[in-house]
Amino acid sequence: MIKKVVVIVMGLALGFTAKTNFAQKRGPSTSEERKRAVEIATLLENDPLNKNAKALSGELLRWIIEVPDITFAICTSVLGDAKLEGEYQPNIASQFTFSAAKFVIEHPKQANDEYLENLAGAKGALKAYKNIKKVNPKVRMEPLEQLLMKQKAGQLEDSVKDAMSKCK
Repeated sequence: MIKKVVVIVMGLALGFTAKTNFAQKRGPSTSEERKRAVEIATLLENDPLNKNAKALSGELLRWIIEVPDITFAICTSVLGDAKLEGEYQPNIASQFTFSAAKFVIEHPKQANDEYLENLAGAKGALKAYKNIKKVNPKVRMEPLEQLLMKQKAGQLEDSVKDAMSKCK
């Protein structure tokens, strides 16, 4: 499954130590777990540099990996053709995933719409990026700056569609 592979790689890249045993089967997510996931994803969009951000990101990432019923496909090309670099790259990459998961939870009837999942991921990543820039105005990630311009011009949706064509 695309989500599982990408999320595992993200977890390793971000330095999270998720003790996930894929032989161990767990049941579907509970409503309380989904509520908590949405709360964490929203908090990290709004306050990506929160003092508990690393722990919360690890908690949410482990949960996304473990639950069998929250699945989604993400296309990292949506965040730009150039590789994101810099101190805040893990925040942005993880937020992309967390916002896509949040969308799936909040919109179960649209949960199989890869475009909407990726659009939600992009919007969440951009929101987190803008909030990082409020704290540290010197931060500049060129691919995200380009996406912000597209968002401001009302072209984010088309940009996401174009980028997803590269992931097929």
